[in-house]
Amino acid sequence: MKIEIINRDTKSVSVGIFVPVGSAHERDEERGIAHFIEHMLFKGTTKRTYRDIAVEMDRLGGMINAFTGREFTCFFIKVLRDYLNEAFEILTDLLSHPLIDETELEKEKGVILEEINMSEDTPDEHVFDVFMKNAITTELRHPILGKRKLIETYKRDDLLRFMGRYYKPDNFILAAVGGIAKTFNFSINGNFTFKDYFEPAEISKASFGFKRGIDTVKRELNATNIVIGTPTVGRNDDRKYSAILLNDILGGTMSSRLFQKLREEMSLCYYISSSLNLYENGGLLTISSATSNETAPKLISAIRDEFELLKKNYISETELENAKTHYKGSYALSVENNHALMMKLGTDNIVYGRYIEEDYIFDRIDRVTMDEVVEIIDTIDLNNFHLTALGNINTVEW
Repeated sequence: MKIEIINRDTKSVSVGIFVPVGSAHERDEERGIAHFIEHMLFKGTTKRTYRDIAVEMDRLGGMINAFTGREFTCFFIKVLRDYLNEAFEILTDLLSHPLIDETELEKEKGVILEEINMSEDTPDEHVFDVFMKNAITTELRHPILGKRKLIETYKRDDLLRFMGRYYKPDNFILAAVGGIAKTFNFSINGNFTFKDYFEPAEISKASFGFKRGIDTVKRELNATNIVIGTPTVGRNDDRKYSAILLNDILGGTMSSRLFQKLREEMSLCYYISSSLNLYENGGLLTISSATSNETAPKLISAIRDEFELLKKNYISETELENAKTHYKGSYALSVENNHALMMKLGTDNIVYGRYIEEDYIFDRIDRVTMDEVVEIIDTIDLNNFHLTALGNINTVEW
């Protein structure tokens, strides 16, 4: 297990154990199984029931939780430093001695099916899943929660086989931030209860592929939710810092172009924002918004107009400098939080193999030139966008 620690003089500690596999590493017959495993590890171990886990963590005044992503899964604790030993033992117990009890598994299927229902009934979540499914051509396209028909069929052995391929100490990355004693022993019991399922398996990086198009999901809703996206540079491309600043200028803040023009001036929507998702060999620049069904065509047209204006006139020096200041300020504030820094520490080690220091990031941001941002803008092709709309509409145009 690779261990990364940042000591701070704080009363709390955040610890995450990262498994470098997520929904993108599932086989076709395993869709949703990584997320299912995340659930089941909290359903009891050889020494604790699911109630014991909750009671013990509540007694410590801390929290234990997990999440599944497309490229990795993380199990984490947040606790007072005085109780780190007890909390960490609970965390490692989940990963090394899970029961994966068949009775609990059948019960948890219902919980996950309800989670899928909730996601599909949450328009801004579901529209993004539909967008990813139709705009991405690689394993990243699949929804993290999986498919109902597959969830209903999973047995204990299915989960243990997936765990046997990937849930091994050699694959784990432990990230810890906070008031940690130098003598604290971050180790995990190697006597895994599912050791019989261990088998060699290579963990590959998820590839990226994009497909333009337009799709609509008809729903009886008062608002139409939209996601509009186009490909951009990946996380291993040094131009990503220019893309980060462009995203900030376009729709990353309340003073951004999209928010000020479409929300404040034109009153076309309540919220609108852009985001940048960076993958191994490519990335996505996406715009998310929602508005009334009647206004949706005008909103989409206005977003395209802003891209056309961006490609015609580029950006100003003031916008670039403001974006640099904003990014550095918001970044610095976010990592003052132990948990946020722990997440970055673990994520960096998964995607880059090392922690990317704040000073390096700030230096790269400061050195971004206007020409470099213009280069990113010039890569944007207005004919290479994917638009997904969910609402009480029949067709949309880009």
